[in-house]
Amino acid sequence: MKVVLDTSVIVEIDRRNHEVIKILKKLVDNDQDIIVSAVTVSEILTGSYLKKNFKESVFEAKRILGQFIWIDLDAEIAEKTAQYLAYLITEGKIIEYQDAAIAATFKVTGSDYLLTLNKAHFERIPDLKGKIYEPREFMRIVKF
Repeated sequence: MKVVLDTSVIVEIDRRNHEVIKILKKLVDNDQDIIVSAVTVSEILTGSYLKKNFKESVFEAKRILGQFIWIDLDAEIAEKTAQYLAYLITEGKIIEYQDAAIAATFKVTGSDYLLTLNKAHFERIPDLKGKIYEPREFMRIVKF
């Protein structure tokens, strides 16, 4: 199983959200592929560099992110991001570039699930319907 994590899920680790930590631990313990976009890495590290104790924060962020598979924003993902953004603009359903790039990473990697706390944004992309879950929903559908 391949699971892509949205930035919002990674942020919950820093917030000590026990539900999210439990899910990720189960995924790791069961040898599942946990994927993060390079965009997510950038967003998380930006937040870390903005903290007063940034050296410590960056070290901890890299430690956490190091448990996951990092997917670069390559030409294929960039093109899929552009396709999603063009579609969303024409439909009047614009989302942030970062979310479109994470969605493109999901699609290009052939992942099974996308975990997010921002389900409404990702559901605007027809390719992702039925594959986007909030952590609590995910725990109900996936049996380890």
